[in-house]
Amino acid sequence: MYKNKLLNAHIKSESAARLQKQLLAYHDFRYVFAQSPLSEELDKLASWQTHRLRKTHEDIYHDPRYRAGLEFLFQDLYQPKRFYQRDNEIDRIFPTMLKILPEPLLDTIASLIELNHLTQELDLNLADTLFNQFRVNEINEQNYIQAYPISSDKQKRLHQIQLIANIGDDLEQYTKSRFLLFSLKVTRKPAEIAGLASLHQFLSRGFATFNAMPDVPQLLATIISRETQLLNHIYDRQLDAFSLRSA
Repeated sequence: MYKNKLLNAHIKSESAARLQKQLLAYHDFRYVFAQSPLSEELDKLASWQTHRLRKTHEDIYHDPRYRAGLEFLFQDLYQPKRFYQRDNEIDRIFPTMLKILPEPLLDTIASLIELNHLTQELDLNLADTLFNQFRVNEINEQNYIQAYPISSDKQKRLHQIQLIANIGDDLEQYTKSRFLLFSLKVTRKPAEIAGLASLHQFLSRGFATFNAMPDVPQLLATIISRETQLLNHIYDRQLDAFSLRSA
């Protein structure tokens, strides 16, 4: 709908160019995803995967110091379908966003858009494998492990994990930057006026969450290590993959 705004925007930096590229790639796919006949199945898959993440990392999740951080990672980064409005906003006011937001944030948003696109693509393929090819009624660990490696290339899954790590690293680094924290604060009202409220709230929530947590690099390293280990076990067709939760 707003593709012309993406195409006609005045690009002045590598970060802006990367964001434009990711938005254009995501634009057409997002419409296809929204119209998918597997919408109900995708909701089931998202719910199951969120439960799985909490179970895999339950020791961290039940630590009050990290619970809000894991909720942000699991809800805001692992369930991009929840932010359809936010993604539409970015398309619509892309030219304005280039003027309002600091340069480093544009690169992080580009990673976020790439992650959203990739996650939705992978989820759509996995839902199709589970519900159309395997014809399951409910998802469980066994059929998930069987369908997962069939539905997608392992390198794409590894890249998905890396994108989450990169975004987490960015947010953690930004909490140390007075300039970025100040910029985010003073751009709140202009962002609301420009129609960027959802995106600005996401960034503010991420900053606040990561700023409140101790030892964020170690937390991210533990989560990424577990997710990579689990991924390898699934692609090795280990039916007890989910029992291997050590860092």
